Amino acid sequence: MTVMPPRRFSDADLERWVERGIITAQQREAALADIARHPATDEGLQLTTLLYYGGGLLVLLAYAVFLGFQWEESNEAARVAIAASSLVFFAVVSFALSRQKGRFRLPAELLQLVAIAIVPLLTFAVLDAAGLWPDTPNYPRGRFDDAAYAAYDAARADYQRDLAFARMAVAVPTLLAAVAAFRWSRSPFVLVAIAAAIASLAIDVSLLSDTDNRGYNLETGQALIVAGLGAALFTAGVYVRNRYERNYSLFFYGMGLAGLAMGLGILAFDGSAAWGWGVLWLATSLTVFAVSIPLQERLFAAAGLAAIYVYFARLVFDVYESANAAFALIVLGLLVIAAGVIYQRLTEGVLNRDVQ
Repeated sequence: MTVMPPRRFSDADLERWVERGIITAQQREAALADIARHPATDEGLQLTTLLYYGGGLLVLLAYAVFLGFQWEESNEAARVAIAASSLVFFAVVSFALSRQKGRFRLPAELLQLVAIAIVPLLTFAVLDAAGLWPDTPNYPRGRFDDAAYAAYDAARADYQRDLAFARMAVAVPTLLAAVAAFRWSRSPFVLVAIAAAIASLAIDVSLLSDTDNRGYNLETGQALIVAGLGAALFTAGVYVRNRYERNYSLFFYGMGLAGLAMGLGILAFDGSAAWGWGVLWLATSLTVFAVSIPLQERLFAAAGLAAIYVYFARLVFDVYESANAAFALIVLGLLVIAAGVIYQRLTEGVLNRDVQ
């Protein structure tokens, strides 16, 4: 299937098509009537949109500040009560707004996302109140002998294993809640929670199989998982493009690019990283930049170019540490501009021949 870039047309285009006989005047009127019956769902940035986004972020910030002051002062039962009541409150308000025939869909979906964000907090509070959240082990103190080192390593391994299982116990209810919320609202915001829960589960499964790395440190295996998920989300964004009324692709693009940057960045920008990871970073960046042309996505062009330039800057300042390398980049930039000029002249020549 050929992916076509989105195109927009105006009333002037319709008039020109009528004059050229491409469409009839009746077809023009029918098209305008159909557009009037099905207005665009993406209304762009308006004052109400900015207020909804600002209010949603303010709610999250205020709730985080409130918990920061109250969490440590509260006992286990109070923590469960606070999280549960907050979840119910935001879910009820979101549901009430969503029932207003779509008039307040955006604030309803934002508050729905706030409710989902409370699910992992509530799950942690319940596990902690039930005594199922792992406590930090009592590591041996004083001078270490071989037995003390062995006891330390065993205690650390057991704690990190239990902690990985506990994090998975938090991620599963969050994933289920996010999936249920998406089935109800079809909100693209919920996709962020789904992706985050899946990434957390995948990382913890990987850590459980890696006996040398259970501290939630993103090493090679975990970085590749994050990059792989990012690539999958990026591809999903291309696949769902223009397929649905809601603009899901933008969220897939954002999460995919973030996953690729995080996963590959850990590998490519490590001081001891092999050059192969840098080549993979550049190849991925060039691919993202290249697909911006057929898909007509400026986000891809900006992200691809930024990633390429960031890696070049890293080579100049961290690897070669030479002004000559910076001069080489200037020459390379001029060559790229020259290639653009040559390409434009060639394409203009082909177009002129076609017109003649």
